[in-house]
Formats: sequence, C-alpha cells, structure tokens
Amino acid sequence: MNIQPPEKPSTSVDGSLKVHSIFKTIQGEGPFTGQRAIFVRLWGCNLQCPLCDTEYTSHGGLMAPNELVKAVEHAATPNLPDWAASEMATALRVEINMGYLVVITGGEPFRQNLRPAIEALLEDGFGVQLETNGTLYQDLPYEDIIVVCSPKTGSINKDLVPHIQTLKYVICSEDVSDVDGLPMSALKHPCGGRLARPPVGFQGMVLVQPADEGDEGKNRENLNTTVNSVMEFGYTLQLQNHKLIGVP
Repeated sequence: MNIQPPEKPSTSVDGSLKVHSIFKTIQGEGPFTGQRAIFVRLWGCNLQCPLCDTEYTSHGGLMAPNELVKAVEHAATPNLPDWAASEMATALRVEINMGYLVVITGGEPFRQNLRPAIEALLEDGFGVQLETNGTLYQDLPYEDIIVVCSPKTGSINKDLVPHIQTLKYVICSEDVSDVDGLPMSALKHPCGGRLARPPVGFQGMVLVQPADEGDEGKNRENLNTTVNSVMEFGYTLQLQNHKLIGVP
C-alpha cells in the first residue's frame, strides 16, 4: 500500500528540479517499450494512489537544468578509456545522445517547472518522453516531445489533451466497465466513480496494462481481464517488461 504523501506543485523560476534518481534502463512501458532509455525520476506527486508501486519520495536533491543534462550525459556515455574520453567526448556527444530517449517521470513531473530542462535536453540531442497522470498542465515544446498519460482521476486537464500521444490504463479485474473494457478507477485512487476516458476523436494509442497487486492470483486475474479487454475492444496490451527482464 502506497503511503507516500501527496505534494503540491513546486516550481522554481530557473527550472531547478527536485530529482529522485537518474538511471539507465530499458523502457518497459509505453510506445517506446524495449528501447534503451535514461530515466529522470522527479520527486513527489500531487496524488496518492494506493496501488502505486513506484518509490518517488525517499531521497533526492535539487538539480539545475545544466546539472541534470550533465548527469543524463554521464548515464548515456559508454565507458571509454581516459584518452578516448578526453579526445572523443565532444565529437561523440551529440551522436551518443541522439541514440537515447530520456523519460521524465515521477511522481508527477508537471508539479515542477519542466521547460528549461526539456529545452536543454533537446538541444543536447536527446529525445524526451513525459509521463503524467494528466491532472496538471504547463506550456512546453510539445511538438518536440512525446506525452504519455495514465489517467488517475475523473478528468484529464483540457489544455493537456491535444498534446497526448498515448493513453495508458491500469486494470484491476474487479473494476472494469462492461461498456468499454476500461477500468473505473486507477490504482484504487478515488475518481468520483468513473475514470477519465479517451477524449472524443482521440487518435493516439490506448494501452491497457494489468495491475501488479503483489499477489500471484490477483495478478493472473488482472492479466486475464486485460487480455479480454484487448480482444473485445481493440486496445493494445501493455506489460511491465522491465519487471519481466529484471531491470529498474
């Protein structure tokens, strides 16, 4: 049971971010599943979802945008000999970076001032994906980034809707609508009786993912329900592949 407290929006003028952790991994969820990625996990969330399985408040520190980019570069750069690193770093930097996706996640990233860090990452050659619960909005260079929204409440911020490319729904077997095969709530967060649905005319990908409740029997039921939803309504099945292969 998640007991991490909800946090109010906390923005800084210079774009310094409260960072929980930065690490290299393989993206386990969403439209870039299977690709290598650098995760930037930000500290804190404006919601408290009981079944959330992500640690986002235990540690971390404040990082200016240039410091964050350097940390991401360090995570992306291969382990070269000292002579090669010194002679080739500048020439290889952008080429190396362009091979990486940076996933900014949380917690809830939209709690903080993202634009300076995102612009710095884009300028440095990285691709950027944002993961959000869809409740907040800020002005960002949306034409250059990918937004993946996993709704947790009864509505999605109306200003964010046009910029979402992928919607992801987490399914518990006992909480799925017979009408559209989507969950009525997400990770047991209260949402006023009905979780936000894909907006009318939404052209992006709709993913459905079985919830991980830490119980083998419940997880099997969640998977079976999710598979049935895919077969009946045409959504795309999403598994937490990073857990299956044992990476963070």
